[in-house]
Amino acid sequence: MPVYFITYTLLFWLPALLFIFLLLGTFGGPVKKAFWAASASMAAASILVEYFFMKFDVWFFSEKVDRLLGLWIGRAPVEEFVYWFGATPFCLAVYLCYTRLMKKNA
Repeated sequence: MPVYFITYTLLFWLPALLFIFLLLGTFGGPVKKAFWAASASMAAASILVEYFFMKFDVWFFSEKVDRLLGLWIGRAPVEEFVYWFGATPFCLAVYLCYTRLMKKNA
C-alpha cells in the first residue's frame, strides 16, 4: 500500500481543496492572487530544491522503506510532488483562516 501517497493526499490535498472551494471565494481579489502566486512560486522552488537535493544525494527514495506508486518524474516519485504541491496551499489556507479568525476575535 502506498502509505506515503495516501498520507500526504489526506493531510494536504483534501484540506487545501476544501479551503479553495469553500473559503477562498470569501477573500478579496488581492488575497486570491497572492494565494495563487505564492502557491505557484513555491511549487517552482520546490521542484528545483527536490532535484538539487537528489543530485547531491541529500535524500533518495527506496521501495524497501515505503511502497511507492511507481510513477516517476525524472528521479523523483510522484509522491514527492503530491507532498510539495499540497503543502504550500495547505499552509497558506491555515494561515488565511487563522488571520480571519483573529480579526473576528479582535
